[in-house]
Amino acid sequence: MVCALSAVVLLAASASASVPASFESVVDGVRAQVQAQSESNAKAAAASLGAQLDDLTWGLQDAAQNFDRRRSNLRVLMSRVDAFVPGRPQDPNLGWDLQLFTQDLDTAAQNSRYRLNDLSALSVQIRAKDPALAASAQRLADAASAFQSGVHWFVFDEGFDTADLERMGYFQQEMDLDQDSRDLDRSSQALLSAAQALLAKIR
Repeated sequence: MVCALSAVVLLAASASASVPASFESVVDGVRAQVQAQSESNAKAAAASLGAQLDDLTWGLQDAAQNFDRRRSNLRVLMSRVDAFVPGRPQDPNLGWDLQLFTQDLDTAAQNSRYRLNDLSALSVQIRAKDPALAASAQRLADAASAFQSGVHWFVFDEGFDTADLERMGYFQQEMDLDQDSRDLDRSSQALLSAAQALLAKIR
């Protein structure tokens, strides 16, 4: 800063020999430029963080809607399980459809952990209250709440229904569903807590 200030003073003196400027006015001019640059950098950083918060919010909103779909798909699958009657031909596609469903749920569990990591990284970048980010942070907290609610009801349905999978001999699918449901339950609660903590930090 001292070197930059000295350079500005010398440049101003050589360029304006006929209109001498006081040292104080030059210093004030430099300070104004530094302040303007600092404010510009702060606005750019806030805009970047706001965009990242909005992207994460959109991802959580989409994930919450997907869990409404998964609950419906789970009910359809379990109705096919419940329709099984010993001694009659088994649904030939049920095992494959259950496998696809568990793979989809495993992907959802991974994505939930990734989003939690992204949110944690964003929280580290925000070190002080910033009203400019409050609206984005509120939307994120609302999306996290909707996501956690969707996961909660899915886990409730999964725990209530899928015990019948053992009766059909689908032990691995039942174990996978149970594990992924537990992972999702934990990560969705952690996401909600992190989003609420971020909102409190920003406000």
